[in-house]
Amino acid sequence: MPLRPERAAHDPEFAASTPTADRAAWGICWLMFAATVLTYMDRQTVSLLREPIEKAFSIRSEADFGWVISAFYLTYAVLQVPAGFLVDRWDLKWTYAAAVAWWSLAAAATAIVPGLGLLIACRALLGVGESFNWPTALRTTARILPPADRGLGNGIFNSGAAVGALITPAVVTYLTERYGWRSSFSVIGLSGFVWVAAWLILVRGKPRGLMAGPGRTPEPTPADPMDSRPLPTAPIGPVVWALAGVLTTAVVAGGLGYRRYGPTAAWLGVAVAIVGPLLVAAVLPRERLASAGWAASLGEVVRSRRFWVLVAVSILINICWHFLLNWIPTYLKQERNLSFKAGNYLSTIPFLAADVGNLAGGWLSRRLAADGRSAFRARLMVMAGATPLILGGLAIGLVGNDHAAVILLSIIALGTAAFMVNYFAFTQEVSARNTGLVAGYLGALGNLFAAGFQPFTGWMHDVTGSHATIFAITGLAPLLGLAILALAWGDRAEKNAPEAIEPP
Repeated sequence: MPLRPERAAHDPEFAASTPTADRAAWGICWLMFAATVLTYMDRQTVSLLREPIEKAFSIRSEADFGWVISAFYLTYAVLQVPAGFLVDRWDLKWTYAAAVAWWSLAAAATAIVPGLGLLIACRALLGVGESFNWPTALRTTARILPPADRGLGNGIFNSGAAVGALITPAVVTYLTERYGWRSSFSVIGLSGFVWVAAWLILVRGKPRGLMAGPGRTPEPTPADPMDSRPLPTAPIGPVVWALAGVLTTAVVAGGLGYRRYGPTAAWLGVAVAIVGPLLVAAVLPRERLASAGWAASLGEVVRSRRFWVLVAVSILINICWHFLLNWIPTYLKQERNLSFKAGNYLSTIPFLAADVGNLAGGWLSRRLAADGRSAFRARLMVMAGATPLILGGLAIGLVGNDHAAVILLSIIALGTAAFMVNYFAFTQEVSARNTGLVAGYLGALGNLFAAGFQPFTGWMHDVTGSHATIFAITGLAPLLGLAILALAWGDRAEKNAPEAIEPP
């Protein structure tokens, strides 16, 4: 996309936002796309195999099956925080490879579990490994791409979510009918090790240097010169006791309450573990937080208004996306009375539309920025255009024709993906040197509420016999998120904040 010479000469910020990434950087984005495909294949397999799993493990209600789904989301949520902190400090190439190997092994092990408890354990271990995917990918695009290219870079790797959801029904249906439902877990899980080999062989050159750990980075990134500043490394001090108290409270509360309140207590325990450190970092003076490098970093993040704006947006868009991901096949088979095979195959169409939304949403914000708009306004315009599409959820209960319902689901999925990919770009502008930590915490909070939303969705269906109410809630949620972002972000408000600016 050509740069306007006259504009660049008088507006350094505009010049900095023009594309400068090389082909190797875009190649890494496509490798991360493939990893994201694998994450969604691994996690969606359970939803597609709901019927044989319920029969094999005697699961009797939609709400109970919702907790099977939540086992993944709970560990996925709570581990994104340490994952985000670690990817800011570790070598991104090796971190990504180790994470994919971990979750692939957990997915493959699901094929041999004899009981429901071990099934849930494997899903929880899957969440541990996959918790590294988005913090690592967002940290990588922040390191190897300039600001104006990040929307498209994020769109490329995030489109793997839709592609994974698109191809998994066909793969799972074929393997289940031919070899039994357990074969889907083993084949999809073992595929991850092929990716690990390709990643270790192909990631090299200049992007490889930019992905090295902070202590070995040979030069500042072209996008964020300030990103090479040293991260806080002071020794651990008394602040550990406050955070240890929070985590102990979470474990004790979850453990003691589980017998009486079931999985709800576990969810509350995870919520305390995630939210508690945020509150500690917000309340304690900065000089106390400086006794531990990770606490000092968290203290910087929680004092940014923009972080809290994105917390709200993350929660609202994540409950929408993960509802679509986990319940579209169930909706088509239960409420549209489609067969196992037809329901699984038709569920691919909305995720094909979501893939279009990922790429189109990232491309369009990049195009609008190249035409002279700020990155903030370009992204906000795309998100504003996507929101009316998501509002289609309000009408899903009125659609009588099955084909019309699939078309409407596709429109909703397209809008959700276009909204989400531009939200991701905002997460990279809260703190340049703590991108992984910011992405990890936002992902943790978004997925924490997505985890709680799954059994709520099942309960609503048990009570009402329909998903119409949930479609309405998820249709309105991104509209609220857009309003919060537009009113509270501030295009220029934090221009002088050292961690929020785009470099000249």
